[in-house]
Amino acid sequence: NLVEVFAEVRRVLKDDGTLWLNLGDSYGLKPKDLIGIPWRVAFALQADGWYLRQDIIWAKPNPMPESVKDRCTKSHEYLFLLSKSPKYYYNNEAIKEPSLGLGKTVIRFGGNKYGDSDDPKHATKSGNEYTDSGKRNKRDVWTINAKPFKGAHFATMPEALVEPCVLAGSREGDIVLDPFLGSGTVAVVAELHRRNWIGCELNPDYAAISEARIESARPEMELF
Repeated sequence: NLVEVFAEVRRVLKDDGTLWLNLGDSYGLKPKDLIGIPWRVAFALQADGWYLRQDIIWAKPNPMPESVKDRCTKSHEYLFLLSKSPKYYYNNEAIKEPSLGLGKTVIRFGGNKYGDSDDPKHATKSGNEYTDSGKRNKRDVWTINAKPFKGAHFATMPEALVEPCVLAGSREGDIVLDPFLGSGTVAVVAELHRRNWIGCELNPDYAAISEARIESARPEMELF
């Protein structure tokens, strides 16, 4: 069913667009047997034509308590970055994270796909000195607290999880599509960062929650 839904998403997505998909897991193939839903869906989407670009770990410092004694407490979910085309819009500058060496001059080591090129744009090749700007490329483990929501929706995504996806995957004025709008987090983040949005939601109770949440957030958005 998800492959069919996202085939329609791919149909309306711009050629340089991206899909950011958060999925949790569950048990049930047989008793105590983890299904592996996130990766099964990711591979199925890949087989259907999507480019599976990256798996990102959402690490939760405050996971839901579990009473299990025969495994670890679950404290992460997957976020997949997929694209319609091999080349796509991705603004890495918009989501860079702080580094620890602001202003320090260091030597970078490691592999370099440009070999021994002296071209200035390849200046961070292995063995070259460079000055730390205080920011680095965002890593693929995002540590973000899960946040409760007063509404009735049971799986509200935190805005901090959505924000990097919106900032990296779209420009101001672009349209962000959420085919499972739920409590409206994507819409709130999109408006906050001056993006347009379209949301789809089959559950009328969730739709009402999202409408109320978006309206209540708009006075705050007007401050930016």
